[in-house]
Amino acid sequence: MTYFTAVRVYSIFELCLFAALMVVAIGGGSEDAKTILGWSHGVGWLILCALVFYGAMRGIFTWIVLAATVSPAGPLGSTLGIELQARHRRSSRERSSPGSGSQADGG
Repeated sequence: MTYFTAVRVYSIFELCLFAALMVVAIGGGSEDAKTILGWSHGVGWLILCALVFYGAMRGIFTWIVLAATVSPAGPLGSTLGIELQARHRRSSRERSSPGSGSQADGG
């Protein structure tokens, strides 16, 4: 698994953790659940910021992904940024590879 993929999966996990925290907090869940999810999300978000920062320093992620990660959008911003970067990479590869689309062209 590449570093990009590992951080991508972790970002999605952190987004799910944040969503669970929001559901418990808005839904009036127990204080213990709020505390556990709150601390888990807080520490997890700091780890996510560090992972994306390291990746941006190495050129794996764009600085825009880091900005989205540390923004108030948090794990939603990082997940959207990483997915947009993955889509851009995929479309760039498809355009640069010779013979792409030859099946659709009947060739």
